[in-house]
Amino acid sequence: MALYHFSVRHVSRGKGQMVVASAAYISGQRIYDGYYNKIHDYTSKSGVVFTEILTPEYVPERMTDREILWNEVEHVERNNKAQLAYSFDIALQNELTLEENIRLAKEFCQEQFVARGMIVDLAVHEGKSENEEEPDNPHFHVLAPIRPFTEEGIWGNKQRREYILDEDGNRVKDAKGKDMFNAVSTTGWNDPELLKEWRRAWTEKVNGKFRECHMAARIDHRSYKEQGIDLIPTIHEGHEVRAMEKKGIKTVIGELNRAIQQFNQMFISLKESIQWMKTAYEEMKAELDRRQNPTLLESLQDYYDKKTQGRPPLPNFYAEMKRRGKNLSNLQEFSKSINYLQIHQIETMDDLQERIEELNGVVSVSKKEISEKRKQLKELENLEKMVEVIKTNQPLIDEYNHFYFQKRREKYYQQHKKEINYYRKCERELKQHLDQNGKVPTARWKREKEKLQAVIEELKADNQPYQEEIAFVKKVQSCADIARRDREMAETDTSGRSEEKMEEQKPEKKTSLLRKLDEKKKECAERDAKQQAVKKKRNYEMSL
Repeated sequence: MALYHFSVRHVSRGKGQMVVASAAYISGQRIYDGYYNKIHDYTSKSGVVFTEILTPEYVPERMTDREILWNEVEHVERNNKAQLAYSFDIALQNELTLEENIRLAKEFCQEQFVARGMIVDLAVHEGKSENEEEPDNPHFHVLAPIRPFTEEGIWGNKQRREYILDEDGNRVKDAKGKDMFNAVSTTGWNDPELLKEWRRAWTEKVNGKFRECHMAARIDHRSYKEQGIDLIPTIHEGHEVRAMEKKGIKTVIGELNRAIQQFNQMFISLKESIQWMKTAYEEMKAELDRRQNPTLLESLQDYYDKKTQGRPPLPNFYAEMKRRGKNLSNLQEFSKSINYLQIHQIETMDDLQERIEELNGVVSVSKKEISEKRKQLKELENLEKMVEVIKTNQPLIDEYNHFYFQKRREKYYQQHKKEINYYRKCERELKQHLDQNGKVPTARWKREKEKLQAVIEELKADNQPYQEEIAFVKKVQSCADIARRDREMAETDTSGRSEEKMEEQKPEKKTSLLRKLDEKKKECAERDAKQQAVKKKRNYEMSL
């Protein structure tokens, strides 16, 4: 439930308070207090999740140091009863994330405080509840010096004198002959109307975030009276009425007050009941939405539960042991799936599909590179093959070239046309790949082949984990899809059935597998005992 709390007080030296100590507390830091010559150490304090000092643009950078800032505030105030700083305590919302709350607090301080010339020491506290039944109390603290820091780079005045004048415009004197005056704030930060504006601004900012996140929660800075839901006040009884009521004498005022108190109690109970109904409705709606749209983890849980339960009874001991091993394997698969989803922050089926596409992209790039390397390797192998063709067919070509007469050459060519043409083709191709000396670089080709083969094997090895991961993720996707389809089919089947049909279709109670296993072991033991008895009897007869 959304919570509203917005309080402000003064850190006052007259009340024995120290602003350096307050700054150390809200920030959870260790800060030296030069005014009192002592150290305030709150480093052991837990729950401080964010701190920052926000200043107007003209304020020097040294003021962003917490120790320097608040020590200057202590020393600039000389009065032993001086008011040192405003201290705000503002509630954050459990409905929002920690990052959203921090962003809201920082934006609010920048817009409402810093924009008015205030220096702000902001600290966000997590507010974790030690009792699980109680809600967390996230909130943020703001310390802001009451004395303004001027654009001239010096501390200014908190107040100015406004002298009281008579009808003629002359200053009015007091009994001691001193000019009478009113102390007027130079900043207006202590104006009650400004406090109302801050409360309203914080309410609008939080509710705006709720609307942005499509949440029904809202907060209200107004009191119950201002909201029109204030309780009925009781009537002042007086000492006479109280004395009579104490003696057991019923009075009209006493009876009326008792009726008012009873009504107020009923009003409070009704309000609590309405709130409970709203909460229950939201919870039931959320549960219904969850059942209709199960999460990825819930789908996997359903799949493996169904996989390990409801199996038919097994006929022997070895089948039972095999089943137990299979159940253990299912549990390991489920645990592996959950760990994978948590590590990669996968919560929905869309996230899972996005991961598959990402892996496919990586694998496709690697496959393309492997294909290019294999193409280069194939070209080198073809060149080496051409060299072998040249060597093999060289005697045939030599014989062909020795023929002087054209008819005999033509006849020989027709007989070996295929070999001669292929030889010439290889020769032409190899001429394009000769080295500087005009020789075929077979040794270089061999080295290049070995290098390409090594690169291909390395790429395949690098690509293997991604392929295995794709296979695993697709299996997880398939299991979740099966579980969702089964859930939909089950809901469809059961929705139209009567209770009588459901009772008729209930399976008979199955005998425990462990009990059957024990019975089987007992049978085996009895059989072994009978065989031992027969063997002893046979040995005895043979000895006789």
